[in-house]
This record gives sequence, C-alpha cells and structure tokens, in this order.
Amino acid sequence: MDPANQPPDKSPAPMLPFRISRDTIILLAALLFLAFAILLAVLFPPSGSELARARTPAPTLVQMTVAVVEPVSTSTPAPTMLPTVAALPPTDTPPYPPPQNIAPGLAAPSPTLDLPLPTAAPDVAGAAPTPALAQAPTLEPTLAPPPVVQPTPEQPTAVQPTPEPSPVVVQPTQPPAPRPTRPPPTATPIPIDIIRSTTYWTIAQSPIILRRDTVVAAGAGLIIEPGVEVRIPPGVTLYVDGRLYALGQADRPVRFSGAALPRWEGIVGQPGSDIVLEHVDVRGGGAGGTVISSERGSLTIRSSRITDNGGHVRIAGGRFELRDSEIAGNDMPYGAAVEIIYESGGSVTLVGNRIGGNRMAFGAPNVRIDSRSPNDTVTLDIQGNLLVGQDGPNLALETNGPLQGIVQCNGFIGGSNGLSVLSTLPQAPGLPLLTIRNNAIEKHTPPIIPIYLERGIGRGATSDVLIDMRSNWWGAAEGPYEPDRHADGRGDAPGDLVQFDPWLTERPACAPAQ
Repeated sequence: MDPANQPPDKSPAPMLPFRISRDTIILLAALLFLAFAILLAVLFPPSGSELARARTPAPTLVQMTVAVVEPVSTSTPAPTMLPTVAALPPTDTPPYPPPQNIAPGLAAPSPTLDLPLPTAAPDVAGAAPTPALAQAPTLEPTLAPPPVVQPTPEQPTAVQPTPEPSPVVVQPTQPPAPRPTRPPPTATPIPIDIIRSTTYWTIAQSPIILRRDTVVAAGAGLIIEPGVEVRIPPGVTLYVDGRLYALGQADRPVRFSGAALPRWEGIVGQPGSDIVLEHVDVRGGGAGGTVISSERGSLTIRSSRITDNGGHVRIAGGRFELRDSEIAGNDMPYGAAVEIIYESGGSVTLVGNRIGGNRMAFGAPNVRIDSRSPNDTVTLDIQGNLLVGQDGPNLALETNGPLQGIVQCNGFIGGSNGLSVLSTLPQAPGLPLLTIRNNAIEKHTPPIIPIYLERGIGRGATSDVLIDMRSNWWGAAEGPYEPDRHADGRGDAPGDLVQFDPWLTERPACAPAQ
C-alpha cells in the first residue's frame, strides 16, 4: 500500500530512545581494563627470587586496589556498588607509594596494579557534580586479616582497613656466649682398700669394719688375732692374693659377720693365695652363692663354723683341707655344700667334719669331688665325717681319671644315696687304689620299687665302675640287700659293680652318728 494512501487515524510506531549514561560507560571501561590486566598477570607473572616467592603469597582479588562506584542520586542514596576489582582509565593522580615496612632481609611483595581514581566531574544535563570515587587502600600481601566493612551514618559504606599488627622485624643479634660445658662422665672405678704389707688386726682394734672391697695384695699378709670381729657390709668381698691367717682360739674365735642385711659376698682366694681359717665363725655371707672360695691356691679350715650364710664352699684346684668343722644351716641355691673341682690333679683332706641340715637344690650332694683330668691323680683323705643328706648323695665322686686314698669311718646318713661314683674309666681295673672301709651307710630313702618300699631299703652305694666296699656297715646285721647276690639282706642296697662281702655285722665305733 502506498504510504500516501494510509488512513489519517494511524500514526507511525513510536521509537524508544536508547541512551547510555557516562557512569555506565566508565563502569564498562573499568571492567574491560580489569579483565585485560588479569589476563596479562596470568600470561606474564612477575619475576622474583625463590625466597620472595616462598614468603610472598600470590595476590588475590582482595589484595588489589578496590574502588567504590556510587551512582548519582538526588533523593534517597542507592546502595553502594562494591565491584570485586575496579580498573579505571589513567589520570594524573599519582599511584600509591610502595609499602615501607618490609623487614630487612625479606623480599619485597609482588607488584600490585596501581590504578588512579577519577576526580569529580559535572553530570549530564546540569545535574549536581558526582562525588569523587572513594579511594581504598592498597592491601599488602602479608598475613594480616582481610579488611572489614564498617558503615558510617554520614557517609556511604566504604571498605575500611583493619589496623595491621606491627610487623616483626628480624634484627640480627649477637649469638650468646657459649656456656662452659662439663666433660662427659667417665666410668669411675669402684674404690677398693689394698693391704700392701704384713698387717695385724688386734683385739684392741675390734671390731674391724670394712668400708668397701678389700684386697690383700700378693706378697702381703693379713694376720687376725683371737677374739677379733670383722664386720663386712652388704655386697663387700675380701680378696686374698697373698696370705690371710685368721687364728682364733676355742674360747676366742675370730668372727666374720655381716654388718646388716642383705648379705656380704665372701672370702675369695686368688691363684697362688694361702688362706688359713682356724677357730673362725663365718656368718651372713654368700650373697652370690659362694661364701668361701679358693682358685689354684691353698685353703685350710680347721675347727670352724660356717652357718647362716647364703652360699657354699668352693675349691677349684690347689690344696684343700677341711678339718673338725661344721657347715650347717646355710641357704645354698646351687651346687654341693662343699664343691671341689680339679682340672689337673690335687689333694683333698676332709676329716672330722659335720655337714648337713643345709637348704640346697634338689639332688645336690653334701660333698662333691670332680676330677676332670684323665691323666692326673686326685688323692683323697676322707675320714670321720658325718654327712647327712637331703635329696641327693652324701658323697659324690665324679672322675675321668684315677682316684687314690682312703674313705673310712664316715657316717653316710639319709638322702637318696650314701656314696655315688660316676666315672668314664673302663670297667677294669676300676679304682683299685681307693680304699673304702668301716663306713656306716644307713637310713637312705627307698626307691619306688615294691620290695624296697616294703622293707625300707635305700640305696647305700652306686657306681659306674668296679669299686671295693667290703667291711662296711649297711644298716643291718644281715648285710645289704641285693636281689641276685644277697636276697636275705636287710640293709641298704649296693649297686651291681660294688663288692660288699664280707660286711660289718655291727656299726663301726669310729663312724660318727647323727
């Protein structure tokens, strides 16, 4: 249709005006500039040392310059627009100065975008001038807390910085003077008292109290007079390398006693030593299981009493004599009451002693003599002793070589066995040089065999080799019981390799009784 022919009542369609204000243009430009700046920061990160990168956190959106854009308002102020980041066109306003509170030695923070803020300009159509944009402080990349928005009644809300704590400035300090250090502790040897010459302990000095371990040096001598009491503290030992003569009398014995519980150790004879204990009482010793010992020396004990101790008497080599003495009432955790060991021969004298009533390990004998050399001879002189057993033999002889001497007039009473001989010697000739006569062998525990239990017959003697035990008392006038050779006997039984006939029909007078 021709426009000239249009009806007069229809007017052309109205055109809506499209108007963009200056504030909108500024805001769009700022957003574009910010996007461009972020793109540059991602593509070209700022350079710096490894130390600066380690200590300076990467800038975030909060750490950049923040601008507040306020629209023109003549009546009620509109809410403040707080864009995350605002980038505006550059003006003549100088940028913010760099922070001045960097501690010495620390790297400077990564550079920030210093964006100038526009000044006030007249609005379109003669409106009131737009106030200048609020200037926000540049946030330094430190560990300070983020800014807090605090509104005020007179002014629009703006970002107010939270007061930052004073930075800690690391100042180089002079190192403190080194303190004097003590040298590391060294092992201090345990002190001992040494007797280096011939020394007498007299009754005027009694009691003698040992302070610590005491040594009688080689070549020196310690002589203790009758009636002297020697008190020894717990754990203390009297060592003898030279000579120790404790010479008491029947009415004035020399006493070795403990100063207090627990027990003291013992008297220890070293190789080459010479110890004589005559009329001596030994009590309260044996903390380690041995109260008197001698190794490859000479030990003589006469008319003495060894009671109420925690250990036994032990001899290893050398010469040993135990005469007219009593060893009773002791606690012995291991071994025999008298333990004698020879590696290369020696001599043993046991005469007139009373050994029994000790608390010993199960199966331990009263006396054990062990000869370990197949070529060297051990000479025995065992007479007139009363050996009262507990759970083991009264006398145990263990030998790999020859034994010679005499075993007579002893009372072998109680326990599991009277005499026990263990040997690796061939069956013949056995021990032909060992004489065993006039001993009283009686009251031993019957083995768990009906006939032995019925008749109360124990084992009087056992042996691995042939031994001659004729002319001994077996506890009954009928002689020993032996199922094959003498079934009519009622006395303690001998072993298969024990010769017993003829036997004594009455107890020998020389053998001590219990």
